Amino acid sequence: MPISQPPSLFRWLCEKRETTMMEDTIVLYPSPGRGHLFCMVELGKQIVKHHPSISVTIIISTLPTEPFPVDDPYFSTLPTTYPSITLLHLPKVSLPPITSFSPLDFVASFFELPELSNTNLHQTLLNLSKSFNIKALIIDFFCSAAFEFVSSRHNIPIYFFFTSGASGLSAFLHLPVLDKIFTKSLKDLDVIIDLHGIFNIPSKAMPAAICDRSHKVYRYFLDTAKLMMKSAGIVINTSELLEHRALQAIQEGKCDPNEPVPPLFCVGPLVTTSESKSEHECLAWLDSQPSRSRYFLVDEMKVALALREAEGEQFVTAPELEECLIELMNSKKGEAVRERVLKLSEDAAAAKSDGGSSCVAMAKLLDSFKKG
Repeated sequence: MPISQPPSLFRWLCEKRETTMMEDTIVLYPSPGRGHLFCMVELGKQIVKHHPSISVTIIISTLPTEPFPVDDPYFSTLPTTYPSITLLHLPKVSLPPITSFSPLDFVASFFELPELSNTNLHQTLLNLSKSFNIKALIIDFFCSAAFEFVSSRHNIPIYFFFTSGASGLSAFLHLPVLDKIFTKSLKDLDVIIDLHGIFNIPSKAMPAAICDRSHKVYRYFLDTAKLMMKSAGIVINTSELLEHRALQAIQEGKCDPNEPVPPLFCVGPLVTTSESKSEHECLAWLDSQPSRSRYFLVDEMKVALALREAEGEQFVTAPELEECLIELMNSKKGEAVRERVLKLSEDAAAAKSDGGSSCVAMAKLLDSFKKG
């Protein structure tokens, strides 16, 4: 007569068998902003391209004021062109009424929407885990509110996806150190910020969202910078050839010497360009960089000329623009910029080709999912 297994062990064996037979999936959680959403979908395409046996599930939240572009050919054709990618929509949530609205309030709403969606995200992951082996969760940095909420309830490695380049990430990761050094808002200081290994930048020229300590969005960015350093890794929309110095500064711990640096995966440039455009993907990537990128584009990457700055003026005049365009097209300095852009375009193409640095980084990212 066969000896029966103890119920607890038998149940464990059945659950283990079911888990082994489940299909692996990588869950992506983008910010609903159009540029962030498209960029995350491009990341999903690259994952299934390099690992056809794995599926990608993209969990989408929608801004109350902006419906999901369901009729956009980019999304309507996705099930046919990429059947391994599934889109799941979270129930809509409403943001609290805003009595006064500013650009910083708008940025803050991108952090607040995922926080309000945490319960729905949790339930979606629970339901998904009944049919799939969730190998990793990659969240947009605006979705940082999901990091601790999910990590305390699910045994899933969580990665951050930074949709801009490494220079912007480096400035961003410096924030916890800057927060300790300065007690005043950066907008109220007249100092030069040393972004180690990259460039020096006047405090007032730092991104507006991290210049005002009194606004809640400053705390959102500060907390997110700290959480990114605790993640399983940071996926960056750049390549090693495009931003070698910035990446080296991050990897060497120059942003925050007190925190260990998680693995970095430079899988870009990931951009979406219309088929009707002849725009090169490197130029589209440069165009996707955040506002106040003057020092990044002019001083670090040397792919732009600086417009003459007049004190008290916030807008560029037509004569100033004309003068800069003439310099770009007819001067030695302009020729150097054009040659630099061409070289970066070639580097971007090389990075994404077989055996290129971005392909190698994608392979390492996929390997990290397996080790889980």
